[in-house]
Amino acid sequence: MKNNLWFDLLTPLLIIVSVASVTTSCDSDDDKPGDTGIDTGTLDATTPDAGSTDAITPDVIGTDTGTMEAGATDGSGETPEGSMPDAEPPLEKTEPVTTSLGTVIGEVLIDKRSKSKVHRFRGIPYATAPVGELRWKPPLPVEPWNETLECTEWPNRAPQPEDDIGLGTISEDCLYLNLVTPAERNGLLPVMVFFHGGGLTVHTGNSEVYNNTALPSAGVVVVTVNMRLGAMGYLAHPGLTAESEKSASGNYGTLDMIESLKWVRDHIHSFGGDKDNVTIFGESGGGTKVISVMASPLAAGLFHRAIVESGSSSVLMQTGDLATNEANGVTLQNALGITGNPADPATLAAMRAKTMDEIVATDYTTGLTVDGWVLEDTIPNVFQAGEQINVPLMCGAQTRDIATDLQEGVPALANLMSAIQPNTFVYVFSHLPANWRTQETCAAFHGLELPYVFGSIPEGLSAQIISMFAVPLCAEEPGYDEADDRVAEYGVKLWSQFAKTGNPNYDAMSVTWQAYAAGEGNDHYLEIADPLRVGTDPASAYITAPPAPLPEFTEYKNTEYGFTIEYPETWTDRDMEDGEIWRRSGLVGIPTLRVIVRSVTEGATLQEIFRAQMSATGKSFDDADFILSAGVEINGATYDKALVTYSSATYDYDSVIIGMKINSDTEWIIFEVYTISSRPFDPAELPDAILGTVIWD
Repeated sequence: MKNNLWFDLLTPLLIIVSVASVTTSCDSDDDKPGDTGIDTGTLDATTPDAGSTDAITPDVIGTDTGTMEAGATDGSGETPEGSMPDAEPPLEKTEPVTTSLGTVIGEVLIDKRSKSKVHRFRGIPYATAPVGELRWKPPLPVEPWNETLECTEWPNRAPQPEDDIGLGTISEDCLYLNLVTPAERNGLLPVMVFFHGGGLTVHTGNSEVYNNTALPSAGVVVVTVNMRLGAMGYLAHPGLTAESEKSASGNYGTLDMIESLKWVRDHIHSFGGDKDNVTIFGESGGGTKVISVMASPLAAGLFHRAIVESGSSSVLMQTGDLATNEANGVTLQNALGITGNPADPATLAAMRAKTMDEIVATDYTTGLTVDGWVLEDTIPNVFQAGEQINVPLMCGAQTRDIATDLQEGVPALANLMSAIQPNTFVYVFSHLPANWRTQETCAAFHGLELPYVFGSIPEGLSAQIISMFAVPLCAEEPGYDEADDRVAEYGVKLWSQFAKTGNPNYDAMSVTWQAYAAGEGNDHYLEIADPLRVGTDPASAYITAPPAPLPEFTEYKNTEYGFTIEYPETWTDRDMEDGEIWRRSGLVGIPTLRVIVRSVTEGATLQEIFRAQMSATGKSFDDADFILSAGVEINGATYDKALVTYSSATYDYDSVIIGMKINSDTEWIIFEVYTISSRPFDPAELPDAILGTVIWD
């Protein structure tokens, strides 16, 4: 039975010249525009909880999947093993570029294929640092600066759990963008603004893949944005609502993205960009961000096209109402040990006095909020009413992407948009790198299109997040051949052509990509492969993953409480505080097995003790479905077990918990395994399978 459990769980479920002037580094913590000088603290390594979007590194899901870090450096200037830069090393610094805010200097890169020069600027501030009293407030325009900013290092990224993927220091002072533009330009160029993946909680726009030279060499200006995430970016709270001029709270991350678009409107011409031709695009959680901006009336007129990659299911997501999300904010307040009246300004002051790492450690359940200002209604309601910002749209996913996205989200978003926008185009990405093409077990997974879209081939295929999603159904090394070059050329041309005209078809294209319309036979899509192909019914292109090979097993022995757990050796250990023991899959961090010890003073029943556990980590147990079975005897021990289903802002989570009183009934020990709805539990088999791995000494 236990082997069947791991067999199911381990099938990939988501399968991320110096200038003679005074200069200041763009990402320096000193003398930065908007810097208040407040110490925002350091971040301890934490592990996300099941009810948080952090539990998926989509994006990471994505993680979101989020960020592809080929060519990343670790701060020492050396390229990590397995990564290579996409362009030649910087030849020199750019000439100063003067905006109405101040002057910046970037670096000159050479695109390895076209040999054309591009200028890259890393860490341009687009808003005032949201620290101190500005924490949990709408972003303010950045103040002008006097000294020339040298933008040649990665800027800060938003507060989030530490990882070894993202580039840049974690800091609350995170409202920066990166910009890559052709060195030679004839007139103003289309602008592509990229929102990174990782749900609404993790990752960054600081990436060699995203800030590569290929798209700019195709005649567009690329901007990648860092915005507030997690509790810093999406906390709703009664006190915050009360102090707001708009009687609204939450959605600060969305406001940051809108502020970045205002910066583009006002300053992009200095870098050769056309403020009247702006495309927003994002992958996984970045797709969620694109859809949230499309749903906000505050973004009207700031962009003119949109691309959603592997994030279309967000259009089905029921956005939280203000009262519910305020209650979640009070839960975070309590998790911080602040017991005052939520409406009391002193309570907010105490929350703002907490360090960044204390807040991140609460694992606040991140979500968008219907606040009546940024979002006037839920995202499904906005799109169903046709009230979203009406611009040409491209959307799609991979053949083995998250099933709910390709099979449900992409058709839903395409149907809703095509009802008001004739230039709606759907794609399915099916291409595989050379070594994976002949493997029956391998198919295009979540995030695989990113290196091809940004032209980061073959370097982007060596990114850590690609390898993580590939295991165990694809070969260790992806390989590379001329077909990969051709598909990267397709990706760059299709995306840049759409940005230029609102229609992705380009001259000499081997097929015609017809616009999508609802109805059988009209639901056209382009299959991005070698060669390009066309078809109808994109949901039918989904490929179910074959069974994964069974892993070898190892064991964890706990001498304090006298039990042993068998678990797959592919899992990683994460020793936590407060009596928690974690075993996390190497596949994007989930599924996760956790062992929790809690005092019986926190509850007399498993329901009460699990309510206390969720409350301690900033979750609302009241939103969970709890099905209890008492007195279950396995391996000679009596347990209470429960199937718990609850939802983060983006993903539904299934959690199976098994509890037993130990140490003369003074403590509870809880075994918990969780995953997301794309890999649901079988309630009839999973609890027994989990318990079957626990051996009491």
